[in-house]
Amino acid sequence: MPIIALMKNVHFISSLPRSCSTLLCNVLAQNPRFHSTASSGLVDLIYPARKNLADLGEFKAMDPKDAENMFLDWARGGIVNAYNSLTDRPVVFDKGRSWMGYLDLIFQMFPDAKVIVSVRDMRGIMTSMEKIHRKHPAYFEAEESNAQNFLTTDKRVKSWLAGKVGVAIERLYEVNNRFRDKVHIIHAEDLTENPKQTLMKLYTYLGEEYYKDHDFKNVEQYTKEHDGVWWPHGDHSIRGEIKPLKKEWNDVLGKELSDLINQKFSWINDL
Repeated sequence: MPIIALMKNVHFISSLPRSCSTLLCNVLAQNPRFHSTASSGLVDLIYPARKNLADLGEFKAMDPKDAENMFLDWARGGIVNAYNSLTDRPVVFDKGRSWMGYLDLIFQMFPDAKVIVSVRDMRGIMTSMEKIHRKHPAYFEAEESNAQNFLTTDKRVKSWLAGKVGVAIERLYEVNNRFRDKVHIIHAEDLTENPKQTLMKLYTYLGEEYYKDHDFKNVEQYTKEHDGVWWPHGDHSIRGEIKPLKKEWNDVLGKELSDLINQKFSWINDL
């Protein structure tokens, strides 16, 4: 007989950078049934296991279907049971930016998986990153191996879009093309301007009863994250009260650059 472990209902949260996914996680955690994570490395445990499945002779010696099923069962069980020792709450939201790149695998393991994708107007994302850059210039001087790419606001934006932000956007584009009917997209603007309505739609997607005691004026920091690892762009502290995001990109980035960003990425606002 198989051993039956205490089971968690695990959902996945992925996002664009600076799109209020940390805020969303902490709001959800106000529900005593819900456990939300900080940036999780759970997805990164799967990556080397996939590589071993493809490369190791022991797996190559097996029937390919048996090897694939063994891997899927291992990964599925690991994901579901990973939080047994961490929380008694039955519903877990595992937040990882890379999950957007693993949706084929997620839906193979969990055909009915719930995946939440948070997005934001790209002008707001770039504005947030530029403001952080200006607020903490000392941290960037030592990190910029190619200073020529960071001399101006325009060059910084181009560099960020060519790096991890660009990877996240490419993943989002694939999500929109292939999985739009299976994921739930939350716009940071909606979350901060109409939090109750936004949460109620999310609860419907999750198949959960809405938690009526959500307090949008007093959101405590439930997730614990050592932000020094990704500081300062990785600052995951939240404000206690949810307020609309400021649309200050023309002042920070300049109107010309803001218009160019909007022209290229306006499709995100239409998701």
